[in-house]
Amino acid sequence: MRRILSALAVLFAVTGGPAWADPLTYAVALGGRQLGTLQFNGQSRNAAFLLSLNNAPFGIKNGSFNAVTQSNGNTASYLGANRGSETRDIAIDRTAGRVTSVEITPSSEMTELSDAKAVPPGVLFPPELFAALATGNSCPSPLALYDGRRVVQVATQEVREEGPAVHCDMSYRVVMGPGYVSPFYLKSFGMALVYTAGTLTKASLSGGGFKVHLIRQ
Repeated sequence: MRRILSALAVLFAVTGGPAWADPLTYAVALGGRQLGTLQFNGQSRNAAFLLSLNNAPFGIKNGSFNAVTQSNGNTASYLGANRGSETRDIAIDRTAGRVTSVEITPSSEMTELSDAKAVPPGVLFPPELFAALATGNSCPSPLALYDGRRVVQVATQEVREEGPAVHCDMSYRVVMGPGYVSPFYLKSFGMALVYTAGTLTKASLSGGGFKVHLIRQ
């Protein structure tokens, strides 16, 4: 618990400080309804984002998810905080490409993948994954995401060029650990990215009858 509290102090200091002053902003939308915003700042090794939902319809929870990754040499630390209808804090350390420690509060939110020894090497933390997408200029190479509870594989399935835009049809699959959204535990999603003039202008994730968009502002 002490480590979580210390980590949260660092998290809110980083995302509330000067480095967070001029983030990229994306509208979060479901159909024609804006649910909130996602603000992102940073590059691949040091990145942070704040997802805020304040207009969610029934079945989607309002609240915020604040996340930051900081790297130093071959070590990296990830801090994530959910607030709103649910509260969850996650702190993870990684050295030389391998997860070395995972702490989750409350402990009831832990899964079999919350054991550092169970996590495969080469995974990215959520801010690193978003940084790879947001700072890239075209469809990404395969990526593996770890959030403290599951491992996800993200891969490009098809690339299309339409005028100045590059469209990436992607797969987003939970390959280890539980799926998303209790009690459905969804494990497979469609994902689409649009890069215009080398900039990520739109990202979409679809599954379970929903299709949520991030639209660059």
